[in-house]
Amino acid sequence: MKNPIKTLLPLLLISTANLPADAPASHDTPFAITRDGAFKHRPQWHPDGQKLAFARHEASGNSIFIRIAKTSDLAHPERLTKRIAPEYHATFSHDGKAVLLTLITLSGTQGNLDIALMPSNGSAEPKIVAGDHDGKLSHQDWPAWMPDGKRFVFTSTHEGNQELYLAHIDHSEPIERLTQSPGQDLHPAVSPDGTFILFSTDRWSGLELARLDLADRKITRLTTSPGLDDYPSIAPDQKKWVFISARSGTQNVWISNSNGQTENLTQSTTPNSFPTFTPDGKHVTYISNKDGKTDIYTIAIPKTWLK
Repeated sequence: MKNPIKTLLPLLLISTANLPADAPASHDTPFAITRDGAFKHRPQWHPDGQKLAFARHEASGNSIFIRIAKTSDLAHPERLTKRIAPEYHATFSHDGKAVLLTLITLSGTQGNLDIALMPSNGSAEPKIVAGDHDGKLSHQDWPAWMPDGKRFVFTSTHEGNQELYLAHIDHSEPIERLTQSPGQDLHPAVSPDGTFILFSTDRWSGLELARLDLADRKITRLTTSPGLDDYPSIAPDQKKWVFISARSGTQNVWISNSNGQTENLTQSTTPNSFPTFTPDGKHVTYISNKDGKTDIYTIAIPKTWLK
């Protein structure tokens, strides 16, 4: 199994002081949180709304670092880890004290993906909590916390297809397989109350969004569109979600709810990706290739969606 990561994506933590004060109130005008133009990946907010985790391609190209920086000094983030190999897809626990992230680990000349846990203040190095099974290389990726802080959902290929799994941080219970599909199930987002998961899947041909209710394991199809639908994020009120869709011809951030309402939030002619709600649920933060540069933007949600 070859290393699937061709572009190294350094992981950063950025203070945004409860979202930049000059962020526009209008949903028509996105606010740029970063302006360095470097490739970035999966922004995730700290629960306090003052830090943002994301991956970024560094000029050095050979190492991925977790760093912390203040908005006033984005050019000089402080390093949080001491690893050299790539790490990305970080996500904060609900109390903000811990981070789950994906690591690239090496076995001889081959690389694979593992899920690791570390304190969000950087006081200890990452510890693998989901890795290879029975000595076979496999990919564990895209961790998503359960609200109890004791469990997490992730994707794994250790049984063949990329499926969703549920694991305990302390390994007190066996890993539980959540989906059974001949295709791929990807990018899980756990509801704030831990009762359901949204994810993308190609089980119906082409990536679509689905909902998995954890009580009875029922799977419901949420989207049917001519372009891919991917990377769901659930609002704090659980009544709506955002995702990436190419149904308009370009990857844009869309918002939807269980009543079937759907709206294109970004209306962009350049690709957008990795949307996530701010902790207050009033804005969506995402990656955009606007103006030929890749940066992180935040856009206000229309007031009609906040009622």
